[in-house]
Amino acid sequence: MRIGIDASRAFGDQKTGTESYSFEIITHLLKLPEAKKHEWILYTKENIKLPYFWTQVGLAYRTWVDKLDVLWVPAHTLPILARPGLKKIVTIHGIEYEWLPAYENWLQRWYLPLSTQYAVSRAQKIIAVSRFTQDQLVERLGADPKKITVIHEGISYKDINRQSNILDRYGLFVGTIQPRKNLVRLIKAFAVLSAQKKVLKEIKLVICGKLGWNFDEVVGLAKKYGVIITGFVSDEDRNTLLKNAMFYVQPSITEGFGLPVLEAMSAGIPVISSNGGALPEVVGNAGLLFDPSDPLDILDKLDQIISNPKLRKLLITKGFLRAKQFSWEKAARETYRILTNP
Repeated sequence: MRIGIDASRAFGDQKTGTESYSFEIITHLLKLPEAKKHEWILYTKENIKLPYFWTQVGLAYRTWVDKLDVLWVPAHTLPILARPGLKKIVTIHGIEYEWLPAYENWLQRWYLPLSTQYAVSRAQKIIAVSRFTQDQLVERLGADPKKITVIHEGISYKDINRQSNILDRYGLFVGTIQPRKNLVRLIKAFAVLSAQKKVLKEIKLVICGKLGWNFDEVVGLAKKYGVIITGFVSDEDRNTLLKNAMFYVQPSITEGFGLPVLEAMSAGIPVISSNGGALPEVVGNAGLLFDPSDPLDILDKLDQIISNPKLRKLLITKGFLRAKQFSWEKAARETYRILTNP
């Protein structure tokens, strides 16, 4: 079979969620011994040189000239003018487009939902990264549940050696700074707890990630309360932060999956997380969950994890076991079966 893959997001320098997913799945997929049975064509910004309409013109055109049997798009948007008879498979990570800054533009407010709806209706197979996303597609977009396969993301972080000289000095969040991440409530809850307990004067909250959009309030509160915002960091520095934090917190209002939670567990870091979106599905019983809309609940879970060393130790053990249930190789094998049996 000739299988084309939209790899336009996979090889950038500053990867976020969908970019990391594309890179990991594609690289692990092509390493599978059985993958040698097929011809794979990766479409990138280098071999389709279009600044605009990359998917709808450039990728669509290549489906005709390359005579593909299958096209897989790892992130939402299918080409409308693809070659007739082509088997189209798409991965959908969630329907949180309402939280994107482009959604404030009337054109994007029309395009983003419709492009997702088109992918849901026209793809022969849909990969959802969580059961939560699957349910959202069925309930909100009317997707045919028979077309959907849930394939969880994996983790690639393995170095768990901790450096005791900076151990237990900070709580960590990893992700792009944007409203959906709920960082304003997190910072305020941490500030209240710091004011209540003198021991917290030595513990910092660290937000690791690039500035996304509508971040002014987060940056202002961070300066006011001594919260550290690192900006985008290299994988090496990010891993150092992960493996030496006192705890990891994921306060998001909603997530289609929540990969940093698994990375923290794999690094031996106890996790507290909101119960928004797919996060309970990822965390399982290996972390503390809170209501992202309830500042008092956030405060309570922060207090528990900071004040109770035995609880942190228990969550570390549970986290290791939970993280072992997810791997990129497993996700790649399941994806391979979908692509080669469309």
